[in-house]
Amino acid sequence: MTVATAPARTLRIGPIELDAPVVLAPMAGITNTAFRRLCREYGAGLYVSEMITTRALVERNQTTMRLIRHHESESLRSIQLYGVDPRTVADAVRMLVAEDRADHIDMNFGCPVPKVTRKGGEQALPWKLDLFRGIVTEAVRAAGPIPVTVKMRKGIDDDHLTYLEAARIAEDAGVAAIALHARTASQFYSGHADWAAIAALKEAVTGVPVLGNGDIWSAEDAQADDG
Repeated sequence: MTVATAPARTLRIGPIELDAPVVLAPMAGITNTAFRRLCREYGAGLYVSEMITTRALVERNQTTMRLIRHHESESLRSIQLYGVDPRTVADAVRMLVAEDRADHIDMNFGCPVPKVTRKGGEQALPWKLDLFRGIVTEAVRAAGPIPVTVKMRKGIDDDHLTYLEAARIAEDAGVAAIALHARTASQFYSGHADWAAIAALKEAVTGVPVLGNGDIWSAEDAQADDG
């Protein structure tokens, strides 16, 4: 789960107001429509799809088109995208908007998998600040009234931390919220999330909500880390 770093009991992401300041963290192979609908039965919040590759979406890959499909009971449709080319990302976002397939779009810059990062994708992207800026800017521009958020990690490793500068770029580009998984890519999911980094991000970014992610396994964890 991902929680807002403010004590409010609601959360606003652009025009979307949530009754609970909690977002279901997107997980490949897990947050499909069945799982999202099951989670929704236990309370309000934002339930984000599995990560969708923008290239496959633009090419209308059959599996990808199935992954973005929402059940009619999912009134708030949230899709997470991943891409490394600003033009392809923009085309994918425009497609979702034109075909009325999403109410919220999240851009994933937090995957630590080596086969992605060594090609310059995901968490390696914020290190390439101009490319990162281009992707986020084009996504926001293509989305129009649909809110765009970003999720990232602290950086590649402790010697290459990018989250503060990348977050400022994202805020300037017009994103509606920023989520930080408070680990580096080199950590994968080991050790403990650095919530001090999330607090530092909250101090640096004041214009949009900041959400914290990492080591939240229960409602009690979310309440303990809130604020």
